[in-house]
Amino acid sequence: MPTTPKAHFDEDIARALSIVNVADGLPAANDAERLVRDDVLRSAWMFAVGAMDAYFCDAYVAVLARTLRGKQLQPNINLPAFIRSIKIPIGSILASYTRRPNWRWRMAARQMLAKDNVLALDKVKKLFNPFFRDNQKLFGNVIDPWIALPGATAHLFGTTSAAYAAVAAGKPKKDARKTALKAMTRRLGKLIQRRHDCIHNCDRPKNAPRPVGNPGSVRNVIRDIRFSVSNCDAHIDTEFGLFLDRIGCNAATKNALGY
Repeated sequence: MPTTPKAHFDEDIARALSIVNVADGLPAANDAERLVRDDVLRSAWMFAVGAMDAYFCDAYVAVLARTLRGKQLQPNINLPAFIRSIKIPIGSILASYTRRPNWRWRMAARQMLAKDNVLALDKVKKLFNPFFRDNQKLFGNVIDPWIALPGATAHLFGTTSAAYAAVAAGKPKKDARKTALKAMTRRLGKLIQRRHDCIHNCDRPKNAPRPVGNPGSVRNVIRDIRFSVSNCDAHIDTEFGLFLDRIGCNAATKNALGY
């Protein structure tokens, strides 16, 4: 996986945490002061969700651009049907570029997503799962190993790693897996929706701004977003390398694509 999407995400998450630190030092002795502090915390929340959105957009651009570049380098590779059905802006392909050879494919993929975002887990799955093996799809197939990782929390999965590990195999584990997936989807969905609310109605869905909580609450938001993106990045890296193998990329092509 190219390092730029994750590096930018890490930088943006650090900026979000810096905003929380600023909010943590603000006075909150009266309603006016508390509102200012809450608004600073809201901006950190929006930064964190925006960092996640930017990461998935940039990661998809990188994956798609490298796939197309691979076909250019090695014409005999067998692109699957889902790649052949993607509509690439012809202007980006025909334009003249003085930068590195894969730039036209990167610009074509980026233009395709220029007016889009991926602020929905269903959209993330739709974009990336076609590149993955059948038993390694986001997000259902990754729940078991993710819950066992350091940093997994009951906030995100609705259960602790110890409690999940103790569930018996068979139907109980299958049901627990579904419950954990629903909890993760609900948690991230709420974080994303809150960002929409902050942007579209200043976090005032009814008569008054909703409480945003204390700085620790927003740090928990950032923690769960960072956990999700970091593990998605590792998963994409592994699965895309295997995807290149499946479509027949040789060692020279993979090396040129950064794998």
